[in-house]
Amino acid sequence: MTTEAAVAPVRERLLDAAQSMIEDTGWSSVTMARIAERAGVSRQTVYNEFSNKHGLAEQLAMRELARFLAVVRERMSAETTLVDGIRAACEGALLMGEQSLLVRTIVTSLPEEQDADFLQILTTESGEIVEAAVMVVKQSIADLYPPTPLTDAELTVAVEVVVRLVLSAITRPSKPAREAAADIAWITGLALKGAGG
Repeated sequence: MTTEAAVAPVRERLLDAAQSMIEDTGWSSVTMARIAERAGVSRQTVYNEFSNKHGLAEQLAMRELARFLAVVRERMSAETTLVDGIRAACEGALLMGEQSLLVRTIVTSLPEEQDADFLQILTTESGEIVEAAVMVVKQSIADLYPPTPLTDAELTVAVEVVVRLVLSAITRPSKPAREAAADIAWITGLALKGAGG
């Protein structure tokens, strides 16, 4: 009898194994050999999929981003105005950041327990994450709301600022999700009024 784990694509099995290990014992405990053992594959298979531990971290971050963006799209589609859509999307992403065991484990681990990979990907090397998020949010705005007073270039800048604020609030939260989301939506509203004025 074939199990669900056995038929899952190899990359997903490896990412699941890595995520489970991180949630159990932290990122610093993750090795390619341990992932291979947990997923029931050779160590070479893990290297073939991710090249190195940093590549693994990038793929885990991108998979988590896809989950966040699904929440963002769902939240935006439930609102009738762009500012309300941004507020709802930001709140959904921030709440998910609070609830994601993977994100919480990485963000709250002590410095001596951290491998630089994940925090670099979420902060100094966040370009790919930001770019992917900006693309999805801009498409959601185009699909859900009437034209904004912003040019395409201005909208790109505004959305990137929103994405970076959310990412910062996830990695270094300073207030509850609802308050942070309201603040970000307020800034968005000011930008839209300024552009329309």
